[in-house]
Amino acid sequence: MKAFWKFFKLHLLSDLRNRRSIFWVVIFPILLLVLLILAFSNLGTNGALNFRIILINESGASGLNFSDRIVDIVKSMSYPNKNAVFTLTEMNPDQKDSAIEKVLYADADILVVIPKDFDASIARSVLLSKLGMNFSPATLDVFYVPNRASSSLAQEMIGGLTGKINAFFAGTLGQKISSVVIKDEILGEIMGSPSYTDFVTPGILVIAPFTTGLLLVAPKLSFLRANRVMRRYASTPMNPVSFFFGFTFSRTAIMVIQYIGLAFFAVFVMRSRIDIFSLTAFFYYLFSCAVYTAIGFAVGVAVSSAVAVSALSSVVNLPLEFLAGIYFPLFNLPWYIKIFVYANPLWYATNAMRELLRVSQSQSPMWMNILIPGLWLMISMGFALTKRAAERK
Repeated sequence: MKAFWKFFKLHLLSDLRNRRSIFWVVIFPILLLVLLILAFSNLGTNGALNFRIILINESGASGLNFSDRIVDIVKSMSYPNKNAVFTLTEMNPDQKDSAIEKVLYADADILVVIPKDFDASIARSVLLSKLGMNFSPATLDVFYVPNRASSSLAQEMIGGLTGKINAFFAGTLGQKISSVVIKDEILGEIMGSPSYTDFVTPGILVIAPFTTGLLLVAPKLSFLRANRVMRRYASTPMNPVSFFFGFTFSRTAIMVIQYIGLAFFAVFVMRSRIDIFSLTAFFYYLFSCAVYTAIGFAVGVAVSSAVAVSALSSVVNLPLEFLAGIYFPLFNLPWYIKIFVYANPLWYATNAMRELLRVSQSQSPMWMNILIPGLWLMISMGFALTKRAAERK
């Protein structure tokens, strides 16, 4: 235990005295957060969007074709038609659960369901309207995630869709009535309308310790190996386990300092509304720190030159950040890019932190947010330990 504390204090104090380390692991993430918020706070207020819509027609064959007209109108607003705003996918009624899951986990933006009694409701509303009696309009069930920008905007676009539907029925049936209304079905937890500050802050809390894992673990470990410091440690009575845990926990302490500094700065200076006192978010953050430290160990053991480690870290760092949806939402990606996204531990960590900090619903199941980074942890540590064991022989 005494050796552990010596190594812990040695590595922690050496980094805290290093002005370059302090800049990159403490000051730079804060500057990055400020610059992103100032540059992109108004992102998405203008411009055209392409919303992925799933349509399910449950009405079936009823002798009436009102529901078919709904399908035609949705198709007229979908690609490849001119001025389209939707990319349409039609699914069968027995696939409704699968469609809801696609919307919940961002494989689609919105689900529109034409209920079984839709045709009968339209016919009833027309008849009662002609008789001068009150009637209840037919409904379209719309499933969306309010805390995801693309889903929320798609739900608003459905208002234009109902306008076209009612105009069509008014022209066809000769009655100016609102035959169709929207029934909203909310998926996931309502967490408020996130600003860009809320959106990007969890991502910065993800990449800050990841960068630390690459910059303060991999190069330092490579330096210790290249200068045979590790072999000198091995020739002393020092327990390798004490070195490992002392070195690792000193990195973790720096990462915790990052979390506290970034979280409080985001909330009290940049006015972010994240839940910085969420214990589950903090424990997940610690889990992520273990993953990033393991990746740093793997990179540091794989490359013996500190210069090569820095170059490799830069090559690895930027693509993983941009493929994690940290700065901008990821949508409509080609399948070969999605492969890298779904294998990216930062993507799952960003999804988890946004949900745990009560910014938005995770785009991936929480068990996946633990499983995939956990696999990276085990593979990285397995590689590092195997490579290190081979070097000792």
